[in-house]
Amino acid sequence: MTLKPITVPPDAHIPPGPDGPEQLPRSDDAVIFRAAQLFLGDRALGLSPSEIAARISDEFDLRPKLTREAIYPMISEAIRRDFLRLVPPVNQQLAERVRAKYPNLKGATLSVVQTAGQHDNAKVSAVAAELAFAHLQDIIRATNDPTVSVGLGPGRATLDFCRAFSGLLAGYPDPVKLRLVAISAGCPANAPEYSSISFFNLFPKRLVEGRTVGLFAETLVPQDAFDRIKDRPGVKEAFAEQKGINLVVTSMGDVRDEHDLLMMFLEQSPPGKGRPRTEKWRGNVQYRPYTADGPVEESGKELRAVTIFELKDLVQASSEKHRHVILMARQCGICGRTRAQALHPLLTNPNLKVFSTLVMDAATARDLLK
Repeated sequence: MTLKPITVPPDAHIPPGPDGPEQLPRSDDAVIFRAAQLFLGDRALGLSPSEIAARISDEFDLRPKLTREAIYPMISEAIRRDFLRLVPPVNQQLAERVRAKYPNLKGATLSVVQTAGQHDNAKVSAVAAELAFAHLQDIIRATNDPTVSVGLGPGRATLDFCRAFSGLLAGYPDPVKLRLVAISAGCPANAPEYSSISFFNLFPKRLVEGRTVGLFAETLVPQDAFDRIKDRPGVKEAFAEQKGINLVVTSMGDVRDEHDLLMMFLEQSPPGKGRPRTEKWRGNVQYRPYTADGPVEESGKELRAVTIFELKDLVQASSEKHRHVILMARQCGICGRTRAQALHPLLTNPNLKVFSTLVMDAATARDLLK
């Protein structure tokens, strides 16, 4: 458990929440944060709750002074205000074994996250958010510009990522402005919360640079209509942002998984009506499929996803200075299938190195080592 950085005026006043401390004459962020810091962050000091209450009362000149009983609800309030966060553990030894086996991991960042199963998938996204936060700081330092353009893919993994990432940014003391771009169109009609556009609402308004760019098109279109669709209003705006995106966040799917979103979309298309042959497909990133030999190239009436990045574009972006492509490889949230088989070509074929940062769960890593 770590404490997030925060800068708050000492006289800032924020009323307590419904579960917050009632004894405080001034329930402000600085006091709540200080209580959490002394109770959890600075345990080496060995202060008891009574001593913490006395110290805070003196530091903030509180009248009446705090009692030891006030400290415990203040910890709950610190959690509610997102001053405390849990950082999932990573398995460095397992990551090094995977790195030693697969050539495409050279020069890339790899994290293997300990999870308790598919119900614990959010930890993978949380670690990806930690890495994205570090990348964002690097981009700002390198460009001397507080504006960072972030491209967001659809799906559960990116939804969990955005929740964690926005929480990290909420307490960041330095100026930062986000330009959010939806990089793939559509999502299941009965699950709109997994669309890229819906994730924009998870970020504090003060952090968004006044520009969010959606991508409004069908999820799948015939290949021979794709170039025309890219020039339509509501679509061309997102494509115009492609080269300026500093940080791409995406996940992947396994075509052998019946719960894979791309395959679910294709299964809804009648045979002979544009459904491509998928026997050699291994997986997909950003709804773009690939075989062991490289990216799939559809033709004619074959259906393809509307997304602003082709796989070759992600390969290019991941190799560029001050650009980062974060790929999350999590177990299927429904059946628990690991992404090892689908991930294998991405780790061995240079034409499929679509990431500069890869975050996976430990079950996928162990399967990759078999």
